[in-house]
Amino acid sequence: MKKKILIGAIVVLVIIAIVLGVYFMFFNKEKSLDINAAGQILANSAPFNEMSTIDLTLEELNTLMGINTENVEAAVGKIPMMNVQASMYVLIQAKDGTVETVKAELDQYATQYEEQWSRYLPEQYALVQNRVMGVVGNTVYMIIAENAETLNQEINK
Repeated sequence: MKKKILIGAIVVLVIIAIVLGVYFMFFNKEKSLDINAAGQILANSAPFNEMSTIDLTLEELNTLMGINTENVEAAVGKIPMMNVQASMYVLIQAKDGTVETVKAELDQYATQYEEQWSRYLPEQYALVQNRVMGVVGNTVYMIIAENAETLNQEINK
């Protein structure tokens, strides 16, 4: 009788282990965002494929945006070449444990950028006010464009 109970308990434990393994393999994956693939999608979409932009470098990330690059693995983005357009995108792959710091620094830059545009070109200011910001895994991003919400959906598919 004890053997049957022991075998039954082992079978139940094996089934539980299999179910948990399947769950963690297929359903509990931490979502991540490939910044290079997302950057390509954004670069090939309006308005970025129609306007004059500069590729964002780590140096500009630090000097222009005030983001400490010691917390950054990689970054991709397009910033306007001239100050007559506010549209831009920034995708930052933060190092492990620094996502909140990078997000706070990008939030601070976004606030400053909004203040800058509040005194200049109302339609561009509206774009900055309606920016989309988000975090996916270790990626922190900001999209400023007329179609920012649509672009956000595209990169998060």
